[in-house]
Amino acid sequence: MHQMEFQMTARYVTAKVARDLDARLDDRDLAVLRSVLELRFISGDQLARLHYGGQARAARRALLRLTKLGVLERLPRQIGGVRAGSAGFVYRLGASGQRVALGRGWLGERKRRRSAVPGSLFVSHALKVAELHALLVEAERSGRLELLELRAEPACWRRHGLMGVHSSILKPDSFLRLGAEDFEFVYFIEVDMGSEGSRALDRQLRAYAAYYETGREQAEHGVFPKVLWLAPDEKRVRAIEACVQRLPREARGLFQVEPFADAIRVVTNTSAAPENADHATN
Repeated sequence: MHQMEFQMTARYVTAKVARDLDARLDDRDLAVLRSVLELRFISGDQLARLHYGGQARAARRALLRLTKLGVLERLPRQIGGVRAGSAGFVYRLGASGQRVALGRGWLGERKRRRSAVPGSLFVSHALKVAELHALLVEAERSGRLELLELRAEPACWRRHGLMGVHSSILKPDSFLRLGAEDFEFVYFIEVDMGSEGSRALDRQLRAYAAYYETGREQAEHGVFPKVLWLAPDEKRVRAIEACVQRLPREARGLFQVEPFADAIRVVTNTSAAPENADHATN
């Protein structure tokens, strides 16, 4: 089947079409698909850095091909595009990409994404999380850190409490596990956009404190992750820290608030073993 035929059938991709398409995708194509699936929205520049060594021309050709195949879909410029050129496009999974992910067991039938155009704030937040992931992968490639695990939502969410109506879900933006000699360092990460008021921040902070009190994370993983809250600027850092100070004293140490721009410096500063470190189990 030709590329144009895949594009024309994107709205009603059959299992056979998806299998045929899957056979035409190489390992890097599948890695791109997996990244877009996990991060939901990601820019062309971020994909180039994650999967094409920053080679813009190679990324442009590959992403155009995947878009024509229906594996990827570009958002309208007014929603996601931030500058001219393919690097400014924002991508999500296309219908064919969802069908391939479904066939590989990466996406449950009930979790297939809707085609509605998302809000700009939602996309901006997703792109900020994707930027964090790109920075972490680049830091690993440069030898600045050892990346053991990096997961986005909803894979990093934690369900606790009784199942059903009384259950609660903690929803970090990312989960990060780093290696450093004989230690592992683990983080829940919140990427703050400065859009929520103090009441919403208080609720989020209390949700982490409540999850800590259950002991479930410690029982299952041996340590409770440091909650790293990444804010857009110093003013917002101070506002979040003020909310942290309103928590009970024993809960305050769960949190570390830093500017987003300092994220890599913070997580690579492992000269001492903090509370969120555990002995490696290799």
